Amino acid sequence: MSTLLHHRLAARERLEALTRYDVDDPHLKQQLDAIAMRTAMHLHMPTALTTLMLDNAMLIAGGHGVDGWLRGGPGGPAEWAFCAQTVLTGEPYIVSDATKDPAQCTNPVVELDGVRAYAGAPLITPSGQILGAHCVVDVTPHVFSEQEIAELQAAAEDVVTAFEQHPSRHSPQFTPTFFTNG
Repeated sequence: MSTLLHHRLAARERLEALTRYDVDDPHLKQQLDAIAMRTAMHLHMPTALTTLMLDNAMLIAGGHGVDGWLRGGPGGPAEWAFCAQTVLTGEPYIVSDATKDPAQCTNPVVELDGVRAYAGAPLITPSGQILGAHCVVDVTPHVFSEQEIAELQAAAEDVVTAFEQHPSRHSPQFTPTFFTNG
């Protein structure tokens, strides 16, 4: 794993913000799946996801049309996650054709699973922490319009609202050991 990527994703405040939500709540997952389905349908994309970025992994919190390497598990390595760039920049991250994008053309999800297009909007909490991304993915290149990006950002806001409705049952000071840097 890239030490620089790990370091940039490992901001304690951001990781602690993840612990403030009950990401295992089945009602939250239903809401996130419904938002993903709506996003995929509105943007005419086969796959939409809500992801959470840890310091070394991407977790899929909700999705629609999940296929390929994502089908068998709850996420993947951070260095394979386009969503890591969305989190690091705090802005929508857009890739129209990953085979022609210098940052993504050798990514295993591009080479092995055929991902070509990605657009992700950051999940920004009311306190300003970026938890992950709400994104769409396709196996064919796609040039995203400003309207599509605006709709994706609105859906990301809906995702954050859903998270806010599902606070963790743990105290805000709770920090799982796998989130610590020490």
